[in-house]
Amino acid sequence: MVMPIVFFTLKNTRLETLKILLIFSSFFIARIVLLYLPLEFDILNFVNGKWNWSGKIYAICGSLIFLGVYRKFELKEYYLTLKQDSGFKKKGTLIILIIFLIYCVKYYFESPTNWNLETILYQLTMPGIDEEIAYRGIMLGLLTKILRPPFKNLFFHPAIIVTTLLFGLVHGFQLNDNYELNFKLYPFFNTLLLGFIWGWMTLKSGSILFALISHNLGNVSNKLIRMG
Repeated sequence: MVMPIVFFTLKNTRLETLKILLIFSSFFIARIVLLYLPLEFDILNFVNGKWNWSGKIYAICGSLIFLGVYRKFELKEYYLTLKQDSGFKKKGTLIILIIFLIYCVKYYFESPTNWNLETILYQLTMPGIDEEIAYRGIMLGLLTKILRPPFKNLFFHPAIIVTTLLFGLVHGFQLNDNYELNFKLYPFFNTLLLGFIWGWMTLKSGSILFALISHNLGNVSNKLIRMG
């Protein structure tokens, strides 16, 4: 679904560019497989809980292995650095607060839940660490090397659009126990909006740090409010 955008914005069709595109696609698919392995095979589920801890840990380990094996680019080129663009710090902090308020407002559209410590610990750690390293780190970093805006003065990079669409689609499409594929609009548009903001923040700041903090803070605050 995103390949037309990718091919329309490719810098060139040289072999090296196509290799990076193949690596990007392979990483995306491998991460999805790792994420869902413990849901399909109980023997691989080493953390028994409400949430998919095992899958997230596998996915994070997969990202780390990728970074260790594929050494073509430095970590900072994947935005995996604590160093921030000094001119973006105030804007980044303000955006984090705005996203926090968005998550709080979401409370009125979602059902309240009972207190659950596992949920708080999971939302405070796993989603942001896994998804920001993968989407706003590795995948965004790879695409910025091979894609370019199709029009001059375009204020956002096509790499943001592609990773944002993928981020929204993997949350919108859901496979049930009967292997039937369903699509839910609310998770899609919710993650589409946030994914775009986090991608933009990452490119502007030069690091996934703001996106990671915003991601986990938003997730856990929404859960806490609903449990209140």
